[in-house]
Amino acid sequence: MASAFRTWLRRLGWLAFAALTAWFAAGLLQQAVDPQNRAMKAPDSAEAAALRELGDIVPTDPIVLLAFERPDGAAFGATEVAALANLQRDCAAIPGVVTVHTVPNPHPDLALLPVAVEAELAFAAAAALLAAARAAAPPGIVVRATGLPLLEGTIARLVAGERQTIVPMLVAVLFAAALLFYRRLPFAIAVLLPALVAIAWTGGTFARLGHRLDPIASLLDPVLLTIGVAGAVHFVEAFRAARSAGDDPHTAATRAARDLLTPALLATATTMVGLWSLTTSAIPAVVDFGLRSAFGVALANAFTFLLLPTWLSTWAGAATAPLTAANGRRWLLGLRHWRHWLAAATVVSVVVAGFGITGLRADNDPLRLLPADEPARIDHDHLAARLGGVETFHLLVPERDRAAEPDRLLPLVAAVMELPGVAGPAGPALRSPGGAVAVPLLLTPGGSALREPLFASIERICHRLGHPDVVPAGISVQIARDAHRLLQSLGGSLLLSFVALAIGMALGLRSLSLGMLAVATNLLPSAWLYGLLGLCDHPLSVATAMIGCTMLGLIVDNSLHLLHHYRAALQHARPRAALRHAFARCGRAMTLASAVLALGFLTCAWSRLSTTIEFALLASATIVAAWVSTAMLLPAWLLRRRRSSTKRSSHAH
Repeated sequence: MASAFRTWLRRLGWLAFAALTAWFAAGLLQQAVDPQNRAMKAPDSAEAAALRELGDIVPTDPIVLLAFERPDGAAFGATEVAALANLQRDCAAIPGVVTVHTVPNPHPDLALLPVAVEAELAFAAAAALLAAARAAAPPGIVVRATGLPLLEGTIARLVAGERQTIVPMLVAVLFAAALLFYRRLPFAIAVLLPALVAIAWTGGTFARLGHRLDPIASLLDPVLLTIGVAGAVHFVEAFRAARSAGDDPHTAATRAARDLLTPALLATATTMVGLWSLTTSAIPAVVDFGLRSAFGVALANAFTFLLLPTWLSTWAGAATAPLTAANGRRWLLGLRHWRHWLAAATVVSVVVAGFGITGLRADNDPLRLLPADEPARIDHDHLAARLGGVETFHLLVPERDRAAEPDRLLPLVAAVMELPGVAGPAGPALRSPGGAVAVPLLLTPGGSALREPLFASIERICHRLGHPDVVPAGISVQIARDAHRLLQSLGGSLLLSFVALAIGMALGLRSLSLGMLAVATNLLPSAWLYGLLGLCDHPLSVATAMIGCTMLGLIVDNSLHLLHHYRAALQHARPRAALRHAFARCGRAMTLASAVLALGFLTCAWSRLSTTIEFALLASATIVAAWVSTAMLLPAWLLRRRRSSTKRSSHAH
């Protein structure tokens, strides 16, 4: 009776767990997207404060710029002018439209219609304006549209599409790869099960709390899926090894959980440290990504030990050993034969990578998030080329500053307009009732690498002319400064991550030398990656800058598993035999996990967002480099370390 009650209670618990997972998954699928990408902007920066101050002078409603163009270059006729005038009246009636402005036509064949829209309805209003303009435009007139609401709304639409396309594609590819590797359905399901449940719980939790999707948060599902799969592969391999040794399914699952608990906890802790280091950023989206991904990694590890023992002991049968000692012996003999070449190649690669790192530069242009064939980006680039620029900023003169006097303001504005990157005036100067002045200026097209130095030069000019309180202000200033601030903070996060990992691995492995070896092994892939970017003159973006911290926490898993088994085997075996034993225990799992991770991230390269594509390609390259470092360089260093210790011991005697 007691046994039947426990069985009934256990089944009821699993049913409740499944229902809760389904509830979280439903919340995940219904998660809203942030159409204004608010989380990508630092709310407490000086630029955010200047933007709020600017709002007291200049209406801060987002602008959608409609453009009507004759492809033949001829001037507009009377019929076309009348049609555009009627459209101007119709636009004012569209929900979300605040004001329809009138500006002089810059060219005879080009008419502009700037429309201010409500911030909360910006993208919906922009889409309605574009549809109305195309429906009402006279025959032969090309309609184009740009503006921050349209661009940010397009990014939000693509972000929402990522979850509908890329994530299912990634799941299908990883499942097919697992089925190909194991050729048994229970093992393929086991590889994906903890990660999928962790994604549902993590995404569902934050969706239920009201968090919205942004371009950085869209990377969370692929990261958690691949991390969870890597941990599950190690568990499945340990279970198969125990089954091949003659254990029954229940005993094999228990032994796998016991053997992997310590290295899995170490790997999870180090992964979380790498992700937590992102919380030092000033950008809310990056901070949220660090917290959410760390939370998800902890859940993935917990679900691996909660779900897989029951699943495998119930559905999995006999298995062969993952890696024999003979295979490990041949691998180590090959490494010993090539050790001098490996050492030389490592030294050369580090020197070349160091040279490349000195040439790294940062550049972040929100427009680069969009694919080149996206209509919103095509229209933006076309209008920017014709008009000299479509983005503006303001020279903000605070109240009671003498720069507001015309004889001082004009020379200041003239000096600013001579700077490269300023296309010219964007309208008349505006004055608040208190006396503050805002001078609108037009920006030439460019990213943060061009604009952040421009805004710094403007501040230096203001200081030189005796007006230190005059600053550039506007959303374009905030975006450029936030990008620069983000990339700087990620450099500090990477350093913090390395220090924390070094301490954690030394304590976890109970060996300072092994901890330093683990850090060096995982430092090399990041050095190679950033060195290659520098050598190719590829600028650091948000995605590429995040690779270091995110991937560092992920790629340490294999080295920790190898060093854990190596250290345990040293208690009853010589160093070379201990290394063979470690490879026999986790060598196949290391290779399978790396292959699945690289393949999984590579699948994300089918994304439409450039951030996801860059992240996917560089993550795959980093994982391959980490496998080379862990499976080739780390064993060679361990053998050399033991030989050096033996020589010192013999000399001492």
